Amino acid sequence: MTPEFGMTENPRVAVRWRLRDATEEERGVLFALHRSAMRSYVEATWGLWDDSWQADHFFETFSAARWCVIEVNRAIAGMVSWEETPDEIFLASIEIHPEFQRRGIGTAVVQSLAEDARAVGKPLTLRVLHANERARRLYERLGFEPVQDTETHAYLRLSYE
Repeated sequence: MTPEFGMTENPRVAVRWRLRDATEEERGVLFALHRSAMRSYVEATWGLWDDSWQADHFFETFSAARWCVIEVNRAIAGMVSWEETPDEIFLASIEIHPEFQRRGIGTAVVQSLAEDARAVGKPLTLRVLHANERARRLYERLGFEPVQDTETHAYLRLSYE
C-alpha cells in the first residue's frame, strides 16, 4: 500500500499516520486491539464474546506477515490486512482502536488502498459485519457497492470501470 506515511484529509481532526509491518512479538497487543475494536460487533452478531475462544482463534491464525500496524505518534492505532489476487484486492480486515476512531484514520487507510487498487486496475473488495453499520456507511460514502450478502456479512466492491 502506498504511502507508508499519510495524513487524514479532514482538517478538524488531521492526524499523521503510518503503516508498518506487524511483528510476532505484538500478537498480544494486537489481540487486545482486536477485542476493543470488534467485541461489540461480535456480540451483536453471534450473541456473545468468548474471550478464550477468540484468543485461541486469533493466535492460531495470526501471521505477522499478513498484517500491517497503523501507527499514530508511535502508538498502535489499528491494524489492516489485505490480499491481492489476479482479479482483485481484498481488504481482509481493518480494525481501528476505539480511542482512534472518528479521526479519519480508517478512511485514509482505505482510500490509500483504493488508490493502489485503481493504479493496478483491480476492484477493491471487502466484507463488513451487518452489525457494523457505521463502517458500512463509511464504505458506501467512499463508493463501495454491495455485491453479496451472507447471514452475518455484506460484501462490498469499489470498481473503476
